[in-house]
Amino acid sequence: MWAQETGGVAVQTAPCPAVPAGALSATSLAYLGIDRLGLITDWNPAAERMFGWTRAEIVGQSVADTIVLPRMRAAFLVEFTRHLVTGDTAGLGRRLELPARHRDGHELLIEITIDPVNNGADGFCAFAHDSTGRREAEQALWESNSLVQAILDHTTAVISAKDSDGRYLFVNREFERRFQVAAGELVGRTEADVLPAALAAASQERDEQVLRSATASTTLEEIPAGDDVQQYIVTRFPLLDPAGLPRGVCSISIDDTARRRSAEALRRSEERFERIVSNMPGMACRFEVTPDGFTSYTYVSDGCREVFGVEPEAVLADANVVTSLFPPEQQQALRASFWESAYSLELWRWEGHAILRDGQRRYVQGIARPERLPDGTVVWDGLLLDRTREKEAELESARTRRHLNQLISSLRGYAFTVKAQPDGSVRGVYSTTDGSEIFGGPMTAHGDSLASSIAALVHPEDQPKYAAFWDSTRAGRAADLNCRIIGYDGVQRSVFIRLRPRPEDPTTLDGVCCDMTPVPTAPALS
Repeated sequence: MWAQETGGVAVQTAPCPAVPAGALSATSLAYLGIDRLGLITDWNPAAERMFGWTRAEIVGQSVADTIVLPRMRAAFLVEFTRHLVTGDTAGLGRRLELPARHRDGHELLIEITIDPVNNGADGFCAFAHDSTGRREAEQALWESNSLVQAILDHTTAVISAKDSDGRYLFVNREFERRFQVAAGELVGRTEADVLPAALAAASQERDEQVLRSATASTTLEEIPAGDDVQQYIVTRFPLLDPAGLPRGVCSISIDDTARRRSAEALRRSEERFERIVSNMPGMACRFEVTPDGFTSYTYVSDGCREVFGVEPEAVLADANVVTSLFPPEQQQALRASFWESAYSLELWRWEGHAILRDGQRRYVQGIARPERLPDGTVVWDGLLLDRTREKEAELESARTRRHLNQLISSLRGYAFTVKAQPDGSVRGVYSTTDGSEIFGGPMTAHGDSLASSIAALVHPEDQPKYAAFWDSTRAGRAADLNCRIIGYDGVQRSVFIRLRPRPEDPTTLDGVCCDMTPVPTAPALS
């Protein structure tokens, strides 16, 4: 139907047979229904929030004229009609990512699972949630990675990376061109496989020195090239793991042959370096602190315009031009971090947010390697990167997660994700709450095997259908279950559990558990 050709939401004439009617208003997922004439017949509160229409406004309206995008309506109607005529169920019963329309006209990106009711004879039902924010964050990450890849592919520097055992992990296109070797042939091999023994041994020793010292080094190296010898300025620096420990070495090699043969070659080499730096993301810089405490930038790339909205000349004239953009408390932390790095000569890392002159907030991440000069001056070479997109996406994700937790908690619900293990167990990997309201105690206190933890609470008479429910989900099939449990607090409750495997990984399942026990009503006053 719409899901197969154009993207959309499937609905039904009445609640899905396996879903009690009360669960539809309790769940945080949008629930929709459509009859065989294409009219919307059911609409829960979550759908109201997602699409903007109230239930009273939408029920009885055509799905094609409301939530289907105008450019996709013709295709939707064709697919809807074809399904009614042929009974084709392609695209049903699995989670899909599709576009849809909000009441105010803007486009949503939703994830939805569509199921037929009575093989489509009574219409269709679906559960959906809005994934627009996640896709935007993924797009921002993709753009950032694409930018870095473009720099690596188009720079004139020869770049390679090796692991701690000297095996190549990566070479860029310039490396391939200079040495006439394909990356696929080189990755996994060592320099001893491609260079003369003496050259390979010398290069390996320099790599090991960088790994031992965890500091960058720059050397002039000669490499045979046919009947000629080419000279390269090679900068090696350690690749650090999240704990700050070296796990490999990256080398950036610039051909210095012509520079050493003529002054004109020197000029061209300097221009090439400037182009490489200017194309790097963020602001490349050199920062100095003299023994008497005077601070200054001695090099600033043009990237400072994009990161801080100021000119390089202004930063070179006064280091406080950048520092003053941070809130007072962060200025103190920034200065303290530099003094700590100057004292220990450890890698400088820092994160904060600047308020630009136009009022914009910029989240900045800095990283630089210090070096103490003979006169006692400490010099840092590094980068200040704009991480605003990533930070805002992270903050938005945290806000969304908190909102989901609050919503699930207020609805007596428990959303979770589990992973089926090779030994047949089911391990919990995420949940919105600890489940105390449903299970009478925190599930996290009973290990991470969620299936067996719940099984211990299921009413003895419901054990067979609970076992069949999990057997179905372990086989990668969607399943629903109504059963009784006796909680850790001794209270019997009626619960509804729904599990759906992810299409890209059927062993990972997303689920929701709702407390369907009727809430006692207060006695009428006489």
